Amino acid sequence: MRGAAVVAVVALVPFALLAVLARLMPVAGWELALVNALALGEDAWSGVVRAVNWLGDLPIWAGLVMALAVAALALRAYLGAALIGLTLISDLLAFGVKLLVERARPETLATEHFFGADSFAFPSGHVVRAVALAAVLAFLLVPGHRLAAAIGAALGAGLVMGYARVALGVHWPTDTLGGLLLGLGWFGVTVWLVAWRAKASVAA
Repeated sequence: MRGAAVVAVVALVPFALLAVLARLMPVAGWELALVNALALGEDAWSGVVRAVNWLGDLPIWAGLVMALAVAALALRAYLGAALIGLTLISDLLAFGVKLLVERARPETLATEHFFGADSFAFPSGHVVRAVALAAVLAFLLVPGHRLAAAIGAALGAGLVMGYARVALGVHWPTDTLGGLLLGLGWFGVTVWLVAWRAKASVAA
């Protein structure tokens, strides 16, 4: 699918540039100001935001992905199951990039509580997971303009989870932008690969 390949390129090229900047440049003042401005209090809204963060935790998200993949297999939606299962790799990609970029997280109590002193920020794994899964589900479930639906779902998931991560104080805003771009780019790659493999199988 040519459109998916375009999505991958359009997302991954700026992601690579952003990763280089995150590696080489100090955190901008506006990012620190935004982290401080969005910091959570102890009200009901903070509970909602923490619940959103919880949904992106690796064990919860991975369990959801596997359950959805099994459900797709049970329905004999084999290509759908493959797309859903491949979202798991997005988290490995995010982890690998974190090791390469080595960008420190904001110095907040939440960072110290959840991660300790040695933890890297770019890109946000929570955002990558949310975007990759939301895009695939929209692509599979929304009839008609599936690619547009997937992009819309990815942007929505990225904004919601990105806000939650910045508000919690464990990511810089550009970490979440990087997560959105990587998650969307990986979605494009997987759709293109699965479509190409299906076409090759039919041709054979």
